[in-house]
Amino acid sequence: MGRLYWITGLAGAGKSSVARRLFEVLKPQNLALVYLDGDSLREMFDAIGQYEEGQRHRISMNYARLSHLLTSQGIDVICATISMFDDVRDWNRKHISNYTEIYLEVSYSVLRKRNQHDLYHGQSGQQIKNLVGFDIEAQFPKNPDIVLRNEGDETIEELTQRLITLL
Repeated sequence: MGRLYWITGLAGAGKSSVARRLFEVLKPQNLALVYLDGDSLREMFDAIGQYEEGQRHRISMNYARLSHLLTSQGIDVICATISMFDDVRDWNRKHISNYTEIYLEVSYSVLRKRNQHDLYHGQSGQQIKNLVGFDIEAQFPKNPDIVLRNEGDETIEELTQRLITLL
């Protein structure tokens, strides 16, 4: 069975950056490793523009099922996704034996400063609608295997090295 590294957190937390760097570090020793990014998966599942809570939940379950399919074939998966739903993470724990949940925790003030993809203040200066953690309640991980605080005082390289040490 493969391993799933489920890297979750709000938009702008650094999920994709950490996941991409983790992939770069692990890939030379592990040819059966894939990196799945929420933005790329949205495009693949034709879910661009689907941001309401029910749509987000369906998409998150698609990510979990795809990860299960790959890990059941012996492929290790690094998946960077918001997926802030308890039942999706519970499903992963129940169905994927080598599941590692990594939560990137960031304060709202830092997220607003980073303003990833212009989400927190759009062109008009107003917050985008259906933003998880703001107008869609986030179900933050209750018992993640690893919590990484990412307030910007470490580089992505340092944060990833800390993650590798904890793994």
